[in-house]
Amino acid sequence: MSRDIIILAPNGRRIKVHCTPDTSFLQVLEDVCEKQGYEAGDYDLKHHNHIVDLTTTIRFCNIPNKATLEMVEAERKRVEANVTVGLMLQDGDRRTADFSPNTTLHSIIVSLAENEFSQLKNPSVTYMRQEVVGVAALKEKTLRQLGLIAGRAILRLLEKTEPMQANVSSVYRSSKPEKDKIELREHKEGNVETPNYSANLEKAEASDKEVAHMEVDKNKFDTITSIIKNEKQRVINKDNGIHIKDSSSDHTVVKDSENKSTPKEKPGVKTQKHETQEELERRLRIEEEVTFVGSQKAIAFMQPDEAQDELSDLPDDFYELSIEEVRKIYHELQQKRMEMENTPLMTTSKRAELNSELSQETLKTYKNVVVRVQFPDRMILQGVFTPSDTIQDIQNFVRTHLQDPDKQFQIFSTPLKKSLDPKTTLLEAKFVPCVHMHFRWLEENSGSQYLKQEIYSRKTSSDAASILASKYRAPSRRKLDDNTGSSQATSSSSKQSKVPKWFKK
Repeated sequence: MSRDIIILAPNGRRIKVHCTPDTSFLQVLEDVCEKQGYEAGDYDLKHHNHIVDLTTTIRFCNIPNKATLEMVEAERKRVEANVTVGLMLQDGDRRTADFSPNTTLHSIIVSLAENEFSQLKNPSVTYMRQEVVGVAALKEKTLRQLGLIAGRAILRLLEKTEPMQANVSSVYRSSKPEKDKIELREHKEGNVETPNYSANLEKAEASDKEVAHMEVDKNKFDTITSIIKNEKQRVINKDNGIHIKDSSSDHTVVKDSENKSTPKEKPGVKTQKHETQEELERRLRIEEEVTFVGSQKAIAFMQPDEAQDELSDLPDDFYELSIEEVRKIYHELQQKRMEMENTPLMTTSKRAELNSELSQETLKTYKNVVVRVQFPDRMILQGVFTPSDTIQDIQNFVRTHLQDPDKQFQIFSTPLKKSLDPKTTLLEAKFVPCVHMHFRWLEENSGSQYLKQEIYSRKTSSDAASILASKYRAPSRRKLDDNTGSSQATSSSSKQSKVPKWFKK
């Protein structure tokens, strides 16, 4: 992600500077001033009438490649001074000292934490969003190159065990990743012989090589490998018209044309139907499984302790867009822009009318609202309300279950913590069909339990609470039947419209 920045000097010359992602604008300015014979402390860099922060790196500057920056005289001359550096160790200890801007990071660490530094195999120093890894890089990097020529800064010393990546969404592990890898390995190692399909099997073999190339680090990317394997298998079956039946001992190939009269059923289909039937029966009997602790079908359960296992961070190439993806995104943006341009402007009364119609549609679709209130001790109180109920009704519901009902409290929604008006209905607050709120005391907590003691002893499992919530927040059956009927009527009318009028007569 290296870039070329063009600097327009006061003498009219344009200097092209090649920058790396970790290059600071202060270093760019000093390099240009050194070549042209200017004093770096007397000038700033301006881009589109905005003074650039010299401590910012190229990676986070939001400036395009080959952008032109102008050198302008600074309003106040920058004076270099010693930088007060606070070095934070892995155990949380912080050590402070003053250093000149030309001091290397290695010298700072040795002078402040020599014993801790000797114990690290692969040390790294993090400043803001910059990271310097390795002893060699620490010996070359100075405070000036980090953009520090005065003031204070905090550096963090860590042990770099494996590549880490910040600000990446969590990728969750699939339900059976190990089984998928074993099936993929068996399919690659097995000798499958199919007459008259050699060309197609060569395609499959080439696809296997691509999968093997992607499995360099298969412990981290087992989910991706599973997806590729399923997609590859689907393409092979589509091209060949072949069913491949995997077993623990051998691989047998059966043609579709030979088994059209008696199609073979996959071994996992019956089990899947059986599990679906069990889930349906449990959903119907879920009220017998949970323990109600009050009105509004109130139940209490503890938030699960452990989340799903997470994979390690994926590499940067995983998030790079292909040409087709960029074209698709561009096409969607064009369509959205055209829709916004062609949509007529609405008056306030028309907008209120549309909102009223949307509210009525929501009322027809959902008859219940599942409300969950989470307490600081991770206990969740769940109740079932109607869309016409107000926030005050929820507050009264919570108050009846508190250990100290006379104490003042507040319930709010997140993200962007928002206090709720007690007179607002759940429909007006757009909390239909479900909402997750949080509880807090307005005064200091004395440390006692939030809910009554019998509620903690009669709590329900989180799994059963989720099934009960999904049962009550589902759309009404009448709405689903209306949608089905309307779709059937539309399809029948479309079929009738295809018949010419002269043929009907």
